[in-house]
Amino acid sequence: MDALEDLLKSEFQNKLQKLKNKYPPISELINGKLEILKIKNIYKINEEYKNFFLIKARNYLKKPKLRYFVAINLASQSSDLLVSLVDDLIKIDSSLKLIQFSIYPKSSRVNLLALKELTSVDSVSITMGLLKRLRKDFRKRLVNLKNLL
Repeated sequence: MDALEDLLKSEFQNKLQKLKNKYPPISELINGKLEILKIKNIYKINEEYKNFFLIKARNYLKKPKLRYFVAINLASQSSDLLVSLVDDLIKIDSSLKLIQFSIYPKSSRVNLLALKELTSVDSVSITMGLLKRLRKDFRKRLVNLKNLL
């Protein structure tokens, strides 16, 4: 995991902007039990990765101590309609997760985020490409829906 942290520091050096807020934890269902991942830091990735966030969370297990997630903001205001539009796109890759999370808690907006965990050094560029493609497909669906109405 140290190699992943070193890669993230070198890959996104001077591209990360730390967001200073207190965030609620992210929970996930593991073997029928709800496990909580406390958010340590959230970074906004600048430059060519617009709408991307790097989330550093404390693991509920002892090893690895930290888990890293890359998230892309699909919509700044989440709704059931938007979730249903992107739901089948998320099912293509089982490691993708869709969450409703407030990146800026003081604004009272709940963002719709697609989230993928970074597990290895090789997965960073693949993950970024996958999330970009997901956002592009989601935007196409929104335009198609708008044109139908």
